[in-house]
Amino acid sequence: MDQAITVVAVLAGAASTYIFTRLSERDRFSRDMKLRWDQRRLDAYAAYISAVKVTGRSANEIHRRRLQGATADDDLVTELTNSHDRLADRFELLPLLADGPTIRAAHELNAAVWALKEPAMRPEILEEAEWLNLADNWIKALNDFHAAARASLNVPGAFVRYDTAALAVSRPERRVTADKATNHGDGR
Repeated sequence: MDQAITVVAVLAGAASTYIFTRLSERDRFSRDMKLRWDQRRLDAYAAYISAVKVTGRSANEIHRRRLQGATADDDLVTELTNSHDRLADRFELLPLLADGPTIRAAHELNAAVWALKEPAMRPEILEEAEWLNLADNWIKALNDFHAAARASLNVPGAFVRYDTAALAVSRPERRVTADKATNHGDGR
């Protein structure tokens, strides 16, 4: 009888050790896979955002030069074309790695970048207000993508938005805001 109890105790110990080890290995594997996919998502998001920003900056520079009466040089137009091609390549990973809200935000960002890029590729000059509207839409879409990407990666903390493009052209609403800040700072 004592031998049967010992055998049952050894078998119960072995079974519990096996189950505990198996569950621990499964949890470790799951954590490792999550980290691996999170790193791939982060890399894909960073590459995509970089291409978006280069494309947007190039398009904005073309618009800025045209408003100042200069022409966009061929190198800048070539840079815009090449950066947009890179953007399209970088986007291709997102549907494979990202969640639904991030993919939707990327599609909206693509549309905003396209709306900014297309008139820059044509010789026409946009009105300043129209250009600033396109640039602001690009920044809003970029912020929306950042927010969705942060959520998909479970990045803690609040995302601070600034939904107006910081462009070289002065804006009347910026002068009013700056004047109010100056007057407020003087205690008036």
